[in-house]
Parts: sequence; C-alpha cells; structure tokens
Amino acid sequence: MILKLDAVAKSAAILAVAIAAPAFAQDAMSSSARVSGDQMMTTGKTLEITITNMLTGQPFSPSFFESRSVDAEPLFQLGGKASESLVAVAEGGNIGMFSVGAAMNKNSLLGDAQLAIHALPGQSRTVYIHVDAEHPFIDAVWMLGNTNDGFSGFTGFDAFHLSAPMTFDVRGYDAGSEKNNEKKGFLGALGGDNDRDPENGEISFHTGIRGDADAPIAWNWDASGPVAHITITPVASVL
Repeated sequence: MILKLDAVAKSAAILAVAIAAPAFAQDAMSSSARVSGDQMMTTGKTLEITITNMLTGQPFSPSFFESRSVDAEPLFQLGGKASESLVAVAEGGNIGMFSVGAAMNKNSLLGDAQLAIHALPGQSRTVYIHVDAEHPFIDAVWMLGNTNDGFSGFTGFDAFHLSAPMTFDVRGYDAGSEKNNEKKGFLGALGGDNDRDPENGEISFHTGIRGDADAPIAWNWDASGPVAHITITPVASVL
C-alpha cells in the first residue's frame, strides 16, 4: 500500500482496509537498533510499529523502516522502476543497501531508520522509530521470501500527525526486476543457487505463486488480499 498522507483524517479516508488492532502473536519481537538518525531530531514523537505475517507459505525477510522528509525518495512506488536497493531486497532479502544509505544520510533527508529480523508465517515483529516535523513520513519494505522478486511494505505514512493507534493491511508487490519463473536455481528457498532471470519491468501488484514449475503451490496466497497487518502507535512525544 502506498500512502501519501497529510493528516490523520486524510489517512482514515484513504486507508479503506483499516481495521481494529488484532491480538498479536506471542512471539512478537522488538528491534530497537538504530541504523541512522538526524542528530538534530530533538523534537517529535516515537512510534511503535508492529508488522504481522498473515501468510502460511511465505516468510518475510528482515525488514527496513525509515522516517523521511517530504523531499526524500520513497522506498518504492507502484508503477515505477525498482531501485538497486529495492532489487536487493525483493530478490534476495538483503536490506543492507538501504541501511548503508540511511547511515550515510548526507542531506539529512532521513530522520531515523530501524531494522527487524525475519518473520515466519504468523509471526510479528516490532520496531520503534522517531519522526518530527521535518521527517514526518514512514516507509518500510521486506521480501516475500519464497518468490523470485516479491516484496511488501508501505510508503508515505504521515506518522507525525498520528495521535492514536492506526491499523491497516498491505499487499504483496512484484519488483519487476526478475521473471517469475519459479524454478530451482533461481529461488534460493528451493536450495542451491539463486541466479537471476532479469526482467526490465515496473513495480506492480504480485500475482502470487502459480505452482506450475518448481515452486510448490503451498507457497501461494490470495494475491488480491493482504500479506501483512500493520499497527502504528504513538508512544512518546517531545515538544
């Protein structure tokens, strides 16, 4: 889901999939290791973000979260080209390029960045991230582990104006960087190599696992439905 929000009221209007907060898995884990941060972020608020893997046949890779300015490029955009950093996530679950970019943060376009470990089906992961008036938006991304170049996440969530918990669901995306051949040798989850079958495509909604090659149909999901449930909660403010 791609969000471009200016206020909580606008968020509610756009988030048609928003529902009541669920009871999260008992094994929910927290990751508070800060990758980066604008050292001038002395005001603003801290948000708790929990993602829950709603699928049965797809693990999530480690996930990357950032707070950013309006002028910063989003982590992804539906219909756009996947960046090299996004390709690394979507094809191999590697969030390293995003985390290195956040650590450099040359133009202070990023306010904060956080990482979470992988999440197996049914598991939840929680991180804490800081936003302020200059860095109000939160983006996140992670790989759908048993795919060629599938991923999920959200961009442009205006967390600075959030005053109460909000929940929403996100779908799976196809980075358009590798053909979905679903063959052994191209899917690391099948063991052996993780070669590339390049595709010069655009970011689109994922169509799921066909199950007509080497990838088992058990890895499939309802591609028109959500893959993850998100809850974002303000936990502290500094004025």
